[in-house]
Amino acid sequence: MKRCAMLIAALSALSITWAQEASSLGAGGSLSSEPFASWAEARQGGSTAGWSYGSSTTLGLELRARGEKARAEASFEAAVLTGTAAGEAWAVAGSSLARRDELLLPMYTASAAAPETLVAARVRSLYVKYDAPWASVLAGRQVINYGRGVLWNPADIFTELDLSGLSPVRRGSDALRLLVPLGQTEGLDLVAVPASAPADGRYALRGSGVIGSLDGAAIAAHDGAKKAWLLGADFKTDLELGVVGDAVYEIPDAGGGELRAVAGLDYSFGFLVVALEYYYNGGGALADPFFPGRHNGYASLSLGATELASISAVAIVDLEAGTGSLLLLASLNLAQNADLELFLKGSRVTGCDGYAASSGMGIVVKF
Repeated sequence: MKRCAMLIAALSALSITWAQEASSLGAGGSLSSEPFASWAEARQGGSTAGWSYGSSTTLGLELRARGEKARAEASFEAAVLTGTAAGEAWAVAGSSLARRDELLLPMYTASAAAPETLVAARVRSLYVKYDAPWASVLAGRQVINYGRGVLWNPADIFTELDLSGLSPVRRGSDALRLLVPLGQTEGLDLVAVPASAPADGRYALRGSGVIGSLDGAAIAAHDGAKKAWLLGADFKTDLELGVVGDAVYEIPDAGGGELRAVAGLDYSFGFLVVALEYYYNGGGALADPFFPGRHNGYASLSLGATELASISAVAIVDLEAGTGSLLLLASLNLAQNADLELFLKGSRVTGCDGYAASSGMGIVVKF
C-alpha cells in the first residue's frame, strides 16, 4: 500500500506541472511468439526421458509522456503460455523465486496441477521523473541499472534478473530515487526501496565519476530484509580491450561477511564480438539463487554476418559442479521492425544428474 501511495502522490504532484507545459505523448510495443520443443533426461532415482512442447505469445506495451521538466513512463507485459512454458511458470510461482507483482491466471495454488495454458501479466515499469535545476527525482517502478557486467552485476543490488527468455532482462524495483550531478561526469545517486516497516527497506548511496578512460563508482547500502550492510564498487574502461570489474562485500548485522565479485573482458574483431566473465559468489544460494555455485563462467561470441543477420553463442557454466547451459541463436531481420530468431539450447541440470535441450523459433514484431 505504501508503494501505491508513493506513486499516486508523485503523479498528483506532477500533474500540475504537465498542465502548465507543452507535453508530448508517445506509445510503442511489441508482439512476439515463441513455439519450441524440449527433450529432458533425468538419471537420479531412475532414468527417465521424454519430449515436451510449449509456446509463449507475449504482448508488450509502452506509454510515455514528456514535458519540459517532467516525464512519465509505463510499460506492461502479458503472455499466454502453453505446455512446458506454462509448467515452468507454475513451478516458479510455487518457489522462493516467485514475484508478488506478477499475476497468473489461473492463480497459483499448491494443491493444483500445472495447467496446460495460463496467462502471466506484470508491470515492468511505472514511474514519474521531475528534473529540477540541481537534481532529478524519480518515483515508481524503475530499472536501477548499477554494475558493469554483461550477465552478472553484484553491485546491482536493486535489480533482479529475468532469465525466462533467450536473453537476460532486468526487472524494475518500486523505488524513490534522487540523482544529484556534481559535475559533467560526476554525481550522487540516492535510492530508497520502501517496505511496510521502514527498517525492512533497502537504502543506498552511490557516487560515480570518470577519470581519464576509467568510469567507476562506489556504493554503500543497507538491506533491511537481509539485515545486512553492503559495500561495493564497479568500473569499466574501454581502450582497445574492454575491461569491467564489479564487487560487493555483504556484512550481516549479526556478524561475518561474504564477497561477490565479477571480472570481465570484451573485444571486437570487426564483425566478431567476444565477451568473457568470471563470477565469484561467496554467499552461495542465499546470496544468488540463480547462480548458487561459488565459481561461475560466462562466454559469448556474436557474429554480425550482415546488417540484417547475426549468429551468437552463449555459454554459462558452474565451474565447480560442471553444470550450465549453451545457447545458439540466429537472428534475421525479415522486414522493418520484424525479426526472426532460431535457437537451440542445451543444459546439464543441477541436482538430478540430467540433461535438457530445447529448440524453437521466435518472431518479434515491434510497433
